Amino acid sequence: MGQGKDTNYSNSFVEQNLSFIKNQLGDGIGLGEGRFKAFGGQREIGVLYVTSLCDKEFISDQVITPLLQGTLKNNIENGDISILAQTMFISPINTKIIKQKEKAAAELLKGNTVIFFEGCSSILIVQAPKMEKRSINNPENETTIFGAKESFVEDIETNISMVIRRLPIPTLKFETFTLGRLSCTNSKLLWIKGLAKDDIVEEIRRRIKDVDTEIIDGTSTLAELIQDKPTSIFPTYRLTERPDIVSRALSDGYVVILCNNSPFALIMPMTFWNNFKTIDDYSQLPFAASLLRIIRILAFIISITVSPLYLSFVTYNHTIVPPSLALNISQGRNGVPFPSIVELLAMTIIIDIIREAGTRMPGIVGYFIGTLGAVIIGQAAVSAGYISVSIIIVVAFSAIATFAISSTMLVNISRIINYFLILLSGFLGIFGFFNGSFIILWRMSILESFGVPYLYPIIPVEFQGWNDIFIRAPLKMLKNKLTLIANVSSNKAGNTKKQ
Repeated sequence: MGQGKDTNYSNSFVEQNLSFIKNQLGDGIGLGEGRFKAFGGQREIGVLYVTSLCDKEFISDQVITPLLQGTLKNNIENGDISILAQTMFISPINTKIIKQKEKAAAELLKGNTVIFFEGCSSILIVQAPKMEKRSINNPENETTIFGAKESFVEDIETNISMVIRRLPIPTLKFETFTLGRLSCTNSKLLWIKGLAKDDIVEEIRRRIKDVDTEIIDGTSTLAELIQDKPTSIFPTYRLTERPDIVSRALSDGYVVILCNNSPFALIMPMTFWNNFKTIDDYSQLPFAASLLRIIRILAFIISITVSPLYLSFVTYNHTIVPPSLALNISQGRNGVPFPSIVELLAMTIIIDIIREAGTRMPGIVGYFIGTLGAVIIGQAAVSAGYISVSIIIVVAFSAIATFAISSTMLVNISRIINYFLILLSGFLGIFGFFNGSFIILWRMSILESFGVPYLYPIIPVEFQGWNDIFIRAPLKMLKNKLTLIANVSSNKAGNTKKQ
């Protein structure tokens, strides 16, 4: 796209505007520039865009060519040219007019094309982005058997389309925010009007508007900035890469945030029990779903209690252990040079290191390296007499239990709690274990997520919510929404409609 021939553009109105924008952005960004005699040579126009962000063929065919071939009436005033070009000559639908040329640079960085008209103070903005997008793939972190095989990508418009396809209703509302002084991250707040509580939506909106930072990398960064207690180990939000989970959460009255450049959605408010729910729970029979959910809850309890309980029994509370078991443990520790707490902490840290190393390796290679490393190191440590066999069994059992936890964030929480209880049990025995458990439960009981208690509907009690906590009741019994999360009127409306 070049300049018109045999035309002197020096010191023209269009040239001054183009120079102003180029001085703001500099030449290194890769600006595409064109100056033409449009409307049959009647008016000069200037076109500016970022070559790496825009589709040059689209701009040439759908924007420049219609302007060059168009004609103007003699009585058209300068102020009307941009409106006339927008309504009669430009083919793209997504166009707008701005008055301040200082805002044109920001529009260029969004992938838009800027058009100046001779003698016209208005600037025409045309959306013609060309952005590379990752194709929709299978979920990597939240795999399911019966659920949909697609996950969010880094493009927010693609993610929005996947949600709308599942919830094609006019009450699904969107609100756009631009966050980060440097990143200018496009974010959207989603909720179903009349179903989500207005005070929760307003509270989340207020917190988003109060965000004051330079960079918003994605939903995880935004989540930390708006959650209730940033220093708490328990997240008061849920991150998911699955659009089907988002649509189900919206239908239950929850609020969702999507951010550009992030393949995860943020669901709020969050209760502790949401960590154990998967989309497969609602795709199979209630008895099977309930059994699997109970297994996940037991796996979480095992992952945080087995190691500290073992340590407290063998270190201080010997009388609790059956004599035959105590004798086997004692024989297995013959020749071990380290106390039990050192053994347990060392092996737990080694297992976490191996697990973390496995996640950094590509695909199935990481799984085999992690498994092989744990087996070899464990066997070598026992053979050398550094670690007792019982410690290997306890640590392995605790580590395997974490793989049954459906929420990745809850897995990390279980590891933190495990270390906390190991230290208390190692120094105070069973007394330290129970005191540590009480501290954790007390902390969870006072925690809130956007005004909703973290242990709700257990604390405070709402019995209708118990149908979907420890078990998954039949779908016919799950029609009523939780009263602290969704509007009660929606429950009554649903019941009335059924009658």
